[in-house]
Amino acid sequence: MKTSYIYSVSRVNALSQFLLTKTDIDRLLVADKGEDMQSALKETYLAPYIVRVPNEDVSLAIEQTLIDAKHLVHRLSPNSDSDMFRIMWIQYDIHNLRVFAKATASKLAYEECGAFLSHRGVYDPEYLYSCVEKGSLDSLQPGWQKAYEKALQTVAVGDIHVVDGIFDELYFTTSKAILNVVGDQFMKSYLSTYIDLYNLKSRLRHLKNEGVDFKPVFVDGGSFTADKIETAEDVYTIFSRFGGSDFWKEAIEYYQATGNTTSIDARSGEFMLVFAKEGSYDMFSPASLVLYYLKCRQAAANIRIIVVGINSGMKESAIRANLRMAYVND
Repeated sequence: MKTSYIYSVSRVNALSQFLLTKTDIDRLLVADKGEDMQSALKETYLAPYIVRVPNEDVSLAIEQTLIDAKHLVHRLSPNSDSDMFRIMWIQYDIHNLRVFAKATASKLAYEECGAFLSHRGVYDPEYLYSCVEKGSLDSLQPGWQKAYEKALQTVAVGDIHVVDGIFDELYFTTSKAILNVVGDQFMKSYLSTYIDLYNLKSRLRHLKNEGVDFKPVFVDGGSFTADKIETAEDVYTIFSRFGGSDFWKEAIEYYQATGNTTSIDARSGEFMLVFAKEGSYDMFSPASLVLYYLKCRQAAANIRIIVVGINSGMKESAIRANLRMAYVND
């Protein structure tokens, strides 16, 4: 057992209390766009970030909160365990590779990609780009160079929609390889659950768009096999394993009515919070550190939803319907 996690748990539990609260959300929802919204944001945990970013840019401030949360997780984790948290950050490196590959279709330079890049990855985006240019991505992670070249080939022939599947598969391959070396039981269960939810959502997209060749069709490493989700009803049944059928009811009904998986995507994110919360009751587990980052990400998502909604003139009720309220502080 890793007693060194006990301090980490106490620290992140205390810091979590300073994230976005329901009172903050109520205040933001009645703010007018412009100066009133900016003033309301400065009354939240975002305040010290807003005043230190150029032009008090809210999107830059939000991104910095998540970068800081990532750094905090690494500082608080035992040195022997820090590498397993890479499965949380590698997704942002994969995102950046996706941006670089798609940018080749429009012949965009690195500087022109800046607005679409994330700085939450394991590797600095500029360094990652230098490895792309040198063809040395395998020096970072095995298999990255081959996957990137495959993505470039699909872009070159106009199959840009295939690129996402290539990089999704790369994320899961990389994450499983990382945890095979350094992962503990919680992190392996976390990834397995994430894979399960990905496979369920992916299957629904296949069923709704049978003429489209979505890939990967199925990712190994979860708790069930591909033959268990052949029909939509199979998918709905297995969704109920994760939090119960009521947890997914509205999201599935929205999908059935519209064919859109947006609500299921949001609910999946909330379930990963629930999963981490349950794991966090073990004081000797890294679950509390994962939960803290997920809470930070949820707070960031809620602020984006509110700001975009207010700026676009959406009704308060419509904005509230899009908010993710799992474990938001009172």
